[in-house]
Amino acid sequence: MLRVIQRRRIKKVIKSLSARLIKGYGSRDFFSLGQIKASTSEFSARQYQIAVALYADPQDINFEENPTLKFLRNDVSHYFFDGNDYTGQNVLNLLVLGGWKGGRIDDDMSNRFGMGSRY
Repeated sequence: MLRVIQRRRIKKVIKSLSARLIKGYGSRDFFSLGQIKASTSEFSARQYQIAVALYADPQDINFEENPTLKFLRNDVSHYFFDGNDYTGQNVLNLLVLGGWKGGRIDDDMSNRFGMGSRY
């Protein structure tokens, strides 16, 4: 059960922080700790740790001083990247929206008003 809660927290941070980082600093491989700190000013301490584990360069993180960041990076690597190393750019790419992939529209109202309508 705790793993499910952890995964939800990680997804929430990805969803809320990715757009801020792209808008504020552009798309890049890693973000600095200062950029992450400035973007997560209203986040909780746990969400800040998750953000650092997601977007910061592993060489900038002192894992001996804060071992929970290492565990978070391992969890993210396991959950989303099949155990491989990842960069901040890979995390940003997770946010790509699905949307309609094509195919038949069986709903008559959508045919009349368009796919984006909520009739």
